[in-house]
Amino acid sequence: MTEQTECKRCGTCCENGGPALHSQDLDLIEQGVLSQNDLITIRKGELIHHPATDAIQPVDTEFLKIAGKKRTWSCRFYDPEKNGCTIYTHRPIGCHVLKCWDTEEILKLAGKDLLSRLDVIKADDPLRDRVIDHESRFPVPDLKKISRTVTRSSKNTIKKLEKFCNHEVALRMESVMRWHLTVDQELFYFGRPIFELLRALRFDIVEKKNWIKLKFK
Repeated sequence: MTEQTECKRCGTCCENGGPALHSQDLDLIEQGVLSQNDLITIRKGELIHHPATDAIQPVDTEFLKIAGKKRTWSCRFYDPEKNGCTIYTHRPIGCHVLKCWDTEEILKLAGKDLLSRLDVIKADDPLRDRVIDHESRFPVPDLKKISRTVTRSSKNTIKKLEKFCNHEVALRMESVMRWHLTVDQELFYFGRPIFELLRALRFDIVEKKNWIKLKFK
């Protein structure tokens, strides 16, 4: 069997998700190759698949990554018809070093010198203080602990989570209306809503007109 030494352009890496951004990628944002609409914030505490451990675990530190498209994680710059990247010559460092047949370089890069929102949001951006306030008031809860301890009978815990989620949504919606944010901009400035993070923990989300209801399966 011939040993692989180059990319086969199968698209699997790109379809599995856009790359995390590192300090070397800041120029791509400042030059306009990547805009806020292209980025999503992964907040500290979110559960992700960690490539180094091959396990689902909480994120140690916030980072930005290229957002997906059509409600998937598939990188928005991947063109499936051409099996190629639409910003290939200006691709992030994670894409430069990624070799599916030799993961040594990408594993060395994983978790190092990651870009966060405050590395990108300008000092005079009126939303900078709102982002700091949101993170202070609504940090991602301990999802691992919740997954271990919550049951259908944990009514008080579920009610507290429900209230927390709704207060977070209220701050988001006020921000969206005040600054006329698109969905993509909301996901950059505030990350995914906490109630969305709970879906992975066997919570059903019932969205009513002015309230989100949590139900544990």
